[in-house]
Amino acid sequence: MRQRSLQALIAVMETGSVTEAARRLYRTQPQVSRLIAALEDELGFALFLRQGRRLVPTHEGVRFYEEAKRILLGLDEISQIADDIRSLKEARLKIVAQPYVAHALVPDAFVDFRARYPQVRCSLEIRSRGDVAPWIAGQQFDIGIAALPIDAPAVRSEPFASVAVAAILPKGHPLASKPELDAADIAGAPFIALRPFTLLRIAIDSLFASLDLSLAIQFETSSGLSACQLVAKGLGITLADPLVVRCVPQDQIEIRPWRPGLRLSYGFLYSVAHTPSALVLDFAETVARITKQLDPQATELVGPAAKASQDPQRSVAKNG
Repeated sequence: MRQRSLQALIAVMETGSVTEAARRLYRTQPQVSRLIAALEDELGFALFLRQGRRLVPTHEGVRFYEEAKRILLGLDEISQIADDIRSLKEARLKIVAQPYVAHALVPDAFVDFRARYPQVRCSLEIRSRGDVAPWIAGQQFDIGIAALPIDAPAVRSEPFASVAVAAILPKGHPLASKPELDAADIAGAPFIALRPFTLLRIAIDSLFASLDLSLAIQFETSSGLSACQLVAKGLGITLADPLVVRCVPQDQIEIRPWRPGLRLSYGFLYSVAHTPSALVLDFAETVARITKQLDPQATELVGPAAKASQDPQRSVAKNG
């Protein structure tokens, strides 16, 4: 059943004559008459009664007209939906990230992303690292950003950056005279540690134990940002990655490479129930690029992000 036959039916029903229907459809009267006749042959019942030059709708014709109009309106909506998808009209991007990642990376990523997709509405939810995966698994967000590893049902993780942990000292600290610090330097100074259950604290304790060294812990906190803020107040030194350090005023601290060193992995989280859209993947590439720009020496891109960084055409998306 051709769409133009249904359009002819609707035009005749609504204008009351073949002549006016032909004007509306920019067709000739014989063309409209043939479309109506062909439609009646296909349906197997009359749509109109011919009374001289007048067409009087039958009961069946009125019923069919109502359904045909509903169907054609639906087709128009489908076409509009397709146009909206192509143009990203009313598109939304929903991100969930752990706190210091959200503060250090997402604002700059939004600036870059908005310049290319001004019509896309973005939303950011800030949650603890442990909450990011469940929110992604619940399919409430398009992408999550958090420190890895994260092993959660219904969630796929994709590493995008490996970041070197650095030593963070108060401004003017005696150890700041050294171009880089080693484990013995850290062991001999008042230390601000993360709480024992955190990823970085576990890695630091394991490394120092393997070197038969111990930390002179003066303060403990569950937040890397809090540890850096305590450093800025002159209360000790800490070990942190550049993402955390970026959230602290740079004129209040000193940053030094640390040997033997540790690396932290950051990744994107996706629901296994959905394939990420091109828009989501473009945002992920933007975040990876921003991460590398923050500290090129300490940051190494990995996985698909590393491949994208080597392909200028992939890293620059078209403005929808």
